[in-house]
Amino acid sequence: MSDWYRTEWGSGRTLVLLHGGGATSRTWTPVLDQLAMQRHVVAFDFPGFGRTPFPDNVEFTMDWLLGAFADQLADAGIRTPVDIAGNSMGGWVALEAAKRGLARSVVALGPAGLWRNGMPPLLRAKFRAGLVGARLARGREAAVLRSKVIRTVAFSQIARQPSRIPVADAAGMLREFDLCRTAFEPILRVAKTVGFTGGHAITTPITVAYNSSERMLQLRTARDRSELPAHTRWVELPGCGHVPMWDAPDLVADTILLGTQ
Repeated sequence: MSDWYRTEWGSGRTLVLLHGGGATSRTWTPVLDQLAMQRHVVAFDFPGFGRTPFPDNVEFTMDWLLGAFADQLADAGIRTPVDIAGNSMGGWVALEAAKRGLARSVVALGPAGLWRNGMPPLLRAKFRAGLVGARLARGREAAVLRSKVIRTVAFSQIARQPSRIPVADAAGMLREFDLCRTAFEPILRVAKTVGFTGGHAITTPITVAYNSSERMLQLRTARDRSELPAHTRWVELPGCGHVPMWDAPDLVADTILLGTQ
C-alpha cells in the first residue's frame, strides 16, 4: 500500500491528528500553530480521503484500517505508543488504536462509533444528504460559498458558526467531501452494523470531548459510554459543533494538549 499523505509541524513529542469521515487533514488547520508550539504534530489523510488514494482490491474493515495505520506510523518513524487526537471517525480510530496498544493517550473529539446497534439511520441520512449537496456544487464551490447564508446552510451540521470558516477552506472541504465518496460509501456500509466495542481494558488516558452544539451525534443514539474504560474523562466544548476546530481553536488546542500531556 502507498504511503498515506501527511503533513508535519513543530518539534517535541509526537502528536498524531486523525480527521473525520468525509474530511481531510485540512480540518486541523485552525489549531496547528498552537499545537506545534509544544509538539511535533503529524496529520494524516486516511485512504480515499484528500491526497491519499484508496488501494485497489481492498475491502474496508476497521481491522484493515488499524493495521494500515500501524504500518504508516512505523514507515514514518513514529514510535508507538504515541499520543493521538481524532475527530469523528478519527476519534473512533484513535480509540481503536488505544485498544491495540498503539496510543500513549487519546483525545477523541465527537468520536463516531459510540453506538450500540450500528450507525443511527439519521446520521447516515445526513452524510448521504451532504454527498448530494457536494455533487450539486461541483466546479463552483468557491462562488457559491462566498455567501455567508449558503456557507451557514452547507456547514451548519458540523460547525456552530460556519461563517468562521474561510471561503477557500470551505470550498476545499466541500470539494474533498465530494471526491471521497468512493472510500466513504464502504465505510458507511460497515458502520451501519459495527461500532466501537471492547475498550474496558484500555489503560491509557482517554479524553472524550463532546460539543455543546453537536448536531451529528445525538445523545440518545450515538454517545454510548458502556464500551469505554471507567477512567475515561468526559468533557464538553461549549459553543462548538461536530468539527469544533473552526468554532473554538484555542479551546480545542488546549483540550488536546491537556489530554495528551
